[in-house]
Amino acid sequence: MAVNTVFFKNSSMIDQLTNMRAKFDALQKQFDTQKVSTTYAGIGNNRSLDLSLKQRMNEVGGYQSTIDFVDLRMNVLDSTISRMDDIRSEARTAIDPNNFVQQSDGGTNSQTAAKVSLVELLGLLNSDVGGRQLYGGAKVDTPPVADYDLIMDGDLTHAGLKQVINEYVQADAGPLDNGRLTSSLAGTTVTLAEDGVHDFGFKIAGVTSDLTNATTTYTAGPPASQDIDFAGQPEVGDSIKVYLDLPDGTQTTVELHVAEGPGENGGFELGATPADTAQNFQNALNGALSDKAGSELKAASHARGSEAFFDTYQGNPVARVDGPPFDTATATRDGSADTVAWYVGDQSVADPRAGSSAVIDDNFTVNYGARANEDGIREVVQSLAAFVVADFSSDSEEDHGFYTAMAERSRAPLQNAEGKTSGIEKIQKELATTHLAVKRVDERHTTTQNSLQTAVDDIEGVNVTEVAAQMLQLKTMMEISYQTTAIGYQLSLANYM
Repeated sequence: MAVNTVFFKNSSMIDQLTNMRAKFDALQKQFDTQKVSTTYAGIGNNRSLDLSLKQRMNEVGGYQSTIDFVDLRMNVLDSTISRMDDIRSEARTAIDPNNFVQQSDGGTNSQTAAKVSLVELLGLLNSDVGGRQLYGGAKVDTPPVADYDLIMDGDLTHAGLKQVINEYVQADAGPLDNGRLTSSLAGTTVTLAEDGVHDFGFKIAGVTSDLTNATTTYTAGPPASQDIDFAGQPEVGDSIKVYLDLPDGTQTTVELHVAEGPGENGGFELGATPADTAQNFQNALNGALSDKAGSELKAASHARGSEAFFDTYQGNPVARVDGPPFDTATATRDGSADTVAWYVGDQSVADPRAGSSAVIDDNFTVNYGARANEDGIREVVQSLAAFVVADFSSDSEEDHGFYTAMAERSRAPLQNAEGKTSGIEKIQKELATTHLAVKRVDERHTTTQNSLQTAVDDIEGVNVTEVAAQMLQLKTMMEISYQTTAIGYQLSLANYM
């Protein structure tokens, strides 16, 4: 009976050693992995919470990955659009209405500078990140803007900007190159009239006069007309102003005065009779109209033609002059089919910012799209292009007036009025506001991830120092148990003997 008691006693001690060994191995694994368990079953009652925390970490991590891509694209957007605004400012300075300096090719210094700016601007509008276009709205797979030469010159089947503007120049100038106006003389009355009901050329807006012994009568029409009746002789120095609306929405004035002698600029001589004076006035008026048609009206034609070509926002058609012939045209037509499309990106009616969007948090979507044909950008492209294609090569007095009028019109959209922002700056500010929101959400995600990771570590992690102490304590107990068990076996064998 003694032998059996010792046997069972020693057998129990062996079981204890086995258990301690298993526990030691478990502690060793915790020490190596610094985790409570390598399986969720080993975590105990906290496994559901642990799984939930990790799922949330994966969700936040997904948002952060999206933010990384958005941040990269928005950084490039910011740098390119910032450069665009610099180009706008530099071009405004370079296009000087008072600096008509012609080069050997017939162009001017200002035009050369404008061309350089335009080519760079078009290149920026085709910027991409990893093959994804930034200024094509929702259409991100192909460059949204045509190249410079195609825009200007077109191809065999599509008209470029030069052709479109040339058609407007002809239509506005008319067959007499005087802005589609006619003048006639009946006795002592000069009648100035529009040549029909259409949107081309000068539109008579009225007159102001201090001519002695002369009366003026305006007929609104359409077409409008203006009578100036020299019932008697005016006096030297008396003047009359004829106000003319231009097709780009601006206005110009033809001012004539009674001159002391022939050839005086802006003047007309007194004749021997009121009828002779009326004839002299008509001749001076016709000459002044031709001068205005070759300068300010021509500049207005460039402005109008370039807008028809470039203003294709949300699918607006290109408005081409309905011709030939163009100098007697009375309407425009949809030229989309036979005109170069300078912008081939997204043309939807949605907000341009909605062209690119990303979900960066639960129920939080940011829109950061941009389109090359948005007004703020398009106006700069349009102004530079219209100025570049203008022809001042004859270097005549008329060309000098045309240059001044073109420079003033081209500079206007490039101006950044005091206290106001440019169109490009407005786009930049909208994108910057979105970018700031993205960065703040990213910061919040980082904080959330840190908090979640801490919670997971508390559930899954172990205190390495405590585990090491437990392992040491257990090792000591195991050594004592081994020794005790060994002695027990020896005693059992002796007793048995």
